[in-house]
Amino acid sequence: MNLTLQALATRKSVLILFLCILSGIAFVKYSTIEPVRRVTLYSASDLNQSIIISNQFEWTDINGGQHSLPIETVLSKSFSLSSYSDQSLIIPYYYKAEEDFEEKDITIVTLVTRNRIPNLARLATQYKGPISTTIHVSDDDEGEYTLDMLQQAMEQNPYMRQYVDVHVVRDEFDRELNLWRNVAKLFVRTEYVLLLDIDFYPCTDFRSNVLKNKEMMDLLESGSALVLPAFEYSKQENGLDYRKFPKDKSSLVKSYKESTIEMFHAFWTRGHGPTDYDRWMEADSVYQVTTYQHSYEPYVIFKNKGSPWCDERFAGYGSNKAACLFELYISGVDFHVLPNDYLIHQTHAYPNEARSIEQYYNRRLYTQFREELCIRLARRFISQKKWQDPKSENLRVECASIKPYQRAISKFRI
Repeated sequence: MNLTLQALATRKSVLILFLCILSGIAFVKYSTIEPVRRVTLYSASDLNQSIIISNQFEWTDINGGQHSLPIETVLSKSFSLSSYSDQSLIIPYYYKAEEDFEEKDITIVTLVTRNRIPNLARLATQYKGPISTTIHVSDDDEGEYTLDMLQQAMEQNPYMRQYVDVHVVRDEFDRELNLWRNVAKLFVRTEYVLLLDIDFYPCTDFRSNVLKNKEMMDLLESGSALVLPAFEYSKQENGLDYRKFPKDKSSLVKSYKESTIEMFHAFWTRGHGPTDYDRWMEADSVYQVTTYQHSYEPYVIFKNKGSPWCDERFAGYGSNKAACLFELYISGVDFHVLPNDYLIHQTHAYPNEARSIEQYYNRRLYTQFREELCIRLARRFISQKKWQDPKSENLRVECASIKPYQRAISKFRI
């Protein structure tokens, strides 16, 4: 595998396993298996001795010199903040979509577990556009069952075969949500991405609405993000059947005013409140989010290249997505709300005991993360002589109330 150093730096290519594979544990190659294109795995014991397995990450420098590192070293460094280990296996494009996507398109980046495979099929059928998803499977019979279910869904749904790239993470570490997001985001084949939870249903054709709108495309090109407002049914049992969801804004507004539908997680207004739902009800054009705060976690479309990666220390429920969006925001990305498009949550059960424990520890981690990130990015802006640039304004405003940041910034030379 030959990669330029620029590719290594800009695409987190240390993850890339189109390659051969980890430490001689397995060999990965593409084969065509009708009706879908799928990766075939061979255990090391099944390999013909004539097949040479490369376990080196190789690159050529600007002077033509050849260099290499063991793949296991590169991967362990790449995922050093997660639970990734030498027992983990990452398989990009386990299924690769039949469609050759246009570069100027929007890929939905999402995560799937076994019980959400029907949601993925539903999303592909509705969206009819590029989707990059990571599915986590355990390294046992349950994992094999998950892959069998995935294969059945691919065979039965032509839209999944046409539009969905599926990447597999196989290990025993559950709910490594930001690691899985990063894998799905890494292998996106379009210029723009939407980070979306698989339980949300896009009721409108936001993809066409954005791609055909010059103002919206100009915002994306300039480095802003576009927010899709998220809703849910006030009575959870009413959110079980996506076929009954309102299909246009006027129908949604009617349901909202009748209190049938409300802001997603209305009990936690900090999570989506800055979208300003009352303003959205009357809006007929894009408007900027002006009341951002660090618990805000909207679903946003943004330019993939050069965007931050989600911090992989966040495992389990709570703050993981907020951390992704906080770094996106203070790195200089403003949020603007789409006026006519929206998402609705499909009701499902929550594992409350696990959630409460993980949320407790992730809240503590998030406080530390924000302090670290504010200091790190402030040093970057200052070192690059960009401290007074508009791009640093989000950081200067949002981080001002963090005391460790204030003490540190006073030591930097501005």
